[in-house]
Amino acid sequence: MFRVFVGGESLERAGSGAIWGNVWLEFDGKSFPHWRWNDMVVPYLTALTEGVEDASAGGAARVMFFDGPFWVDIRAKAGALEVSPGGGGADLPSCIEETTSLAADVLAVGRLVVERCESEGWGDDDDVRALRSALRRLAEQCRSAAEN
Repeated sequence: MFRVFVGGESLERAGSGAIWGNVWLEFDGKSFPHWRWNDMVVPYLTALTEGVEDASAGGAARVMFFDGPFWVDIRAKAGALEVSPGGGGADLPSCIEETTSLAADVLAVGRLVVERCESEGWGDDDDVRALRSALRRLAEQCRSAAEN
């Protein structure tokens, strides 16, 4: 099972304006890159959301973490999405998830991060706007797929 985690209480804005915090993934209960990995949360979630959107449309995506040589590859596979860790997590197994389940997890976590950023007064930040837009596109793609 693949899951996305963000430590909402960990979000903080650096002097540069970047929003940092704990963001990590789990592959069958094993954390990647590490439990409570610290990275640029909002741009990472934007890239992950866009990667799920691209793969859901039949493509593939490589989503890089911003800190360290870590990434996940996402690709469509038999009506589902295969997510494979790369870099330091090459020893973890790939996970195959139903597209709707994986998209729902990414959407839920992304929306929580947007809400937290808005509550901190960061809602007009370019990175937050980009995440909000990516979430809207993925949600619309999910709605369209459900109607077909």
